[in-house]
Amino acid sequence: MPRSGQIGNESLLKHGILMITLGTAVCALGSAMAKPIHQELGYVVAATAIGGYLLIALLSAGLREKQAFSRRITTGYIAAGSMMVCYTIFMAIQSNSFEMPVVSLLAGLLGLFWGSWYLTIAFTFPPASPQAVGLCALAAANSSFGVILGTRAELSKLTTVTVSGCFAILLGIQIYLTAVMFHHELMREKVFDRR
Repeated sequence: MPRSGQIGNESLLKHGILMITLGTAVCALGSAMAKPIHQELGYVVAATAIGGYLLIALLSAGLREKQAFSRRITTGYIAAGSMMVCYTIFMAIQSNSFEMPVVSLLAGLLGLFWGSWYLTIAFTFPPASPQAVGLCALAAANSSFGVILGTRAELSKLTTVTVSGCFAILLGIQIYLTAVMFHHELMREKVFDRR
């Protein structure tokens, strides 16, 4: 486990730093979008950045090495994501506004992805351990906020970009601290192995 644990930690650290950087950049785009002339371009750039990171996270080998998603978790989170997308499309059609809140939808899917990742990793620890409880709490919080953010079609583009950027920063900090927790667990295992 030490070798794959080190690869997983390095990947988590990179994802944490990348997510914090992404969130900061998206928040900066929100500031630039205060001028109406920059609003459309800022929105498209924010959607591209969040969608690109979501694709990177889905294809990342370091995250897949740590733990494969179980079939139940994958099914549940795909169902939640699909319902969120369908609800958003339905609300856009209902309000006669065919403008999709793409940034909030992608940020919501990002929250669902990390929620499923935390839940999968929580099952690798003993059930009543502080690590499992903390990871389950993070999974619930990220999933809930992701669904809330993804289904808010009435928010303005500026608000959507700003809230999505703040959410990305929060996710980045969580990912970074999770990598620190795994590093601590790895070091503790090495100390026990030497005895």
